[in-house]
Amino acid sequence: MPGGAFMYLYLTIIVITVGILSLVGTLVIGKKVDKEAEQYKQESNRTEAQLKRSNEYETKSVRLNIKVLTLIYAFTFLLTIIVMGLYFYLR
Repeated sequence: MPGGAFMYLYLTIIVITVGILSLVGTLVIGKKVDKEAEQYKQESNRTEAQLKRSNEYETKSVRLNIKVLTLIYAFTFLLTIIVMGLYFYLR
């Protein structure tokens, strides 16, 4: 294998690793949201409790999850651009 082939192998490994980490992060957040939804279902179904849950979800959960997912995908996008740049530069 010529020297450049090792670089392509490393770049491929990095891209695959970052993709897998992004997927795992997304699944962890999804599982957390599902767990919260299940907790809400088990609580009483009174109107006040539903309103409280709704407000809590909108103010806390959605904002936090969107921030975390945005960071995950921004990092993935940035790393992909860097790896593509390295690929074309070293080609």
